[in-house]
Formats: sequence, C-alpha cells, structure tokens
Amino acid sequence: MWEDIDSEDSFEPLTDALIGHEWAAGLLQSSIDSQKLSHAYVFSGPAGIGKSYLAHHFVMALCCETPPPRVEGQLGFRFCRTCRACRMIREDKFPDVTVVGLDWQARMEGSTGSSGANANLKIDTIRAIQLEISRAPSEAPWRVFIVEDAATMQPAAANAFLKTLEEPPARAIIILISDSDRALLPTIISRCQVFELRSVPTAAVEAALLERGAEPQPARTLAALSVGRPGFALRAFYDKTHQDVNDRDEAVMHLEDLLKSDRAARLAFSEELNSRWMSQGERRASVLTMLNLWLGWWRDLLLVYNGQARYATNQDKLDTLQTQVDRLQLSQIKEMLQWLTRAQSELDSNVSPRLALGDLFINHLPRL
Repeated sequence: MWEDIDSEDSFEPLTDALIGHEWAAGLLQSSIDSQKLSHAYVFSGPAGIGKSYLAHHFVMALCCETPPPRVEGQLGFRFCRTCRACRMIREDKFPDVTVVGLDWQARMEGSTGSSGANANLKIDTIRAIQLEISRAPSEAPWRVFIVEDAATMQPAAANAFLKTLEEPPARAIIILISDSDRALLPTIISRCQVFELRSVPTAAVEAALLERGAEPQPARTLAALSVGRPGFALRAFYDKTHQDVNDRDEAVMHLEDLLKSDRAARLAFSEELNSRWMSQGERRASVLTMLNLWLGWWRDLLLVYNGQARYATNQDKLDTLQTQVDRLQLSQIKEMLQWLTRAQSELDSNVSPRLALGDLFINHLPRL
C-alpha cells in the first residue's frame, strides 16, 4: 500500500515522489488527452529509478474523476489527488486497478515469498490476470493491471501472457514493470509501448532530498550513491535503518578485506557467496547487490585515478578510494571492471556461481 508519511518509519508519499521523469509523464498525459492509449506498456529501468511510481501516477491520471485543467507548456500528469479514484489508487484499494508481482503471487500461495518457488512469475499467476482482465471495469474507464517483476516470467507464463497481448480486451491496459526490457520476450516487447527510464541528474535528486528536509551533506551523499535513481535516494532517506547505506558499507568492507587476503580466504568467501546464491530469495539478491556495489566502486577508482573524483558515486569514501588508487595500476582497475561485468553476465546466464565468482576472486582480483 502507498502510505502518507505519518510516522518516522514511513516512506515518500506517492503523489510527491515522481522526480526527473517529466518527459515520460508528459508523453503519457498527452496520450490520455488525445485518447490514443496503448493496451500495453513497458516501464523499464534499474531498481529505484521510479518505474512503479510512474505507473501509479499514470493510472491516477487515467482514472481521476476531476483532473485539473491543462496548462500550456506544463509537463506532467494531471490528477486531483482527492477524488475517490485517486485516494483509493494511492491505497491500492481501487477495484479497477490491480498490482501483481512476486509478492502478490506469494500471498496467493500462502508463502512468505522468500523461497525459490517464488523467484519467478508462474503461469497460474498469468492465468489469474487473464481471468480478471477480461471483466469490464466497474468504476473507471479502464481495467488496469500493473505487473511487477515482469522479467521473471517463466517461459510458459510468458507465452501465455503473449496471448493476452495479441487479443487484449477493449477496456484494458497492462503495464509491465521490468529492470530491463531486454529481459522480456521480443514478441512481448513488440506489442507494447516501451518507456525506458533514464538516470536522473544527481543535482535533481539532491534538490529533491533537500526539499524533503535532508541536511546538505547527507543529501549530497545519498544523491551520489543513488546513481540517478531517485527512488533509491528517497527510500534511503526515509528508512531509519539505513539499509542501503549499510549494504554499501558492507560491500566496501568485504572488498578491502579481499584485497589483502590470500587465496584460501578468497576461496572461502567465494563459497559463502555461492551458498547465498543457491539459497534463492533475498540471500541471492544480496549477491547481485554486492556485485553492483563493487562495480560502482571500481568505476569510482577509475574516476579518481583520472583526476575526476568529483564525479565519483562514493563521495563520502574519497579518502579510501585515493588510498587504493595509490596502490593500483590503471590496467588492474580496467580489468576488474571488465571481470565484474563478466561475472554478472555469467550469473545472469546461469553459469555456476562457484565458477563465476571463484574465477573473479582468485584469478583476477588484485592483491594489495
């Protein structure tokens, strides 16, 4: 459920959280105004870029009962925020809008969502969508399904979903949320209008944090760490557990230890990550998170080496970066960027994590 900020643990309210994607909002609002809507959309981009926020704003603009008048030259969605449709969409209670994803699937199966059984959207979930979407909307002009985790569809589920796209109901709209449109079947992509969300300028993310009460230094740090993902920055700002920053600090700590470690210690760490990967769920996701953070770290090392430290993501760790740069060669930094990218690609291609990560740590990670 999308919630207002009523307590210290609450996150950014939906109606204020769309930052930096005015171009997409403008195009989508224009399609609403001209009544030239597609039956299916793909909103793609890295985690935290704002895909789900964009989808919910789009749906509110679609269903709003009293939209504000159009202002010439003004980009963005138009919805009132106060009518029954807007309020219920914000609370995920509107009867004509359904959000489906791995969490929804887990709840339907009575599962916790942490097992490997719910690592992919299954054909039964797609069939549930097909059953519901064939029904006419009860209140709004459209029956809308937001399908999160779309890239995780099993082959059978993807093929079943394709049939829905080939013959969509007249008053139905489907929005697929995916970290990458390239992870979806080309035949699915060809039947959708694709919006690939781009990174938001760091200055815009920092300004958004300052507007929400962040102090200048934390705002600058979180904006840099977000790498253009306003959702990441907002979640990190409102999350009193500081989980995202803690993940970064843990990744950097492990990397510093590994750079000093011998072959045996590196092999042991590789086995630990292999165990996490095989556990599926959140433990597998933690491996991908760590690899992404390391990739950002080595990118920063390259920037610092080339005298471009002001562009580094880890602005609060510049001293550590400089210390490592002083002991590394340029060729080592470039090679690590290549090998980290290769390890990620191998894991995506179902190469054994023991092979992919063991090769990375033992054969390619420099020793300082």
